Amino acid sequence: MTVVEGQRRFAAPPERVFALLVDPDVVASALPAVRGHTVIDADHWIAKVKPPLPLAPSITIRFDVLDRRPPEHAALHAHGGGADVTSTFELTPDGDGTLMRYRTEIKLSGLLSHVGGPGLHAVAQRQAARTLDAVEASV
Repeated sequence: MTVVEGQRRFAAPPERVFALLVDPDVVASALPAVRGHTVIDADHWIAKVKPPLPLAPSITIRFDVLDRRPPEHAALHAHGGGADVTSTFELTPDGDGTLMRYRTEIKLSGLLSHVGGPGLHAVAQRQAARTLDAVEASV
């Protein structure tokens, strides 16, 4: 299992940051090679991703909001293509903005299980930053 943790400050109140963290449009926009997404309901959506590899098939990733305690906590789970990812977010007011602490746990199976190690940690950190950049761009 690979774990990525960190914190980030946003220039928006916790209510706004929380809403963006569980918004399927914002989350999907941060995925690399996303081909589209479908919202099932407020807590469930799926995204189609086409890895940028020759002959690679499209992958369906299912997202579930596991826990909502607006505006202070959210937990999301993503599963598909041999990846199982759980992220938690803790939000606290910070002056005129919000301080967010996050933790993401990544478990790989199948062919992806051979990709772990430091390389996976670096990729996971970049993806976390990309997702949080998408949230920040929307505040």
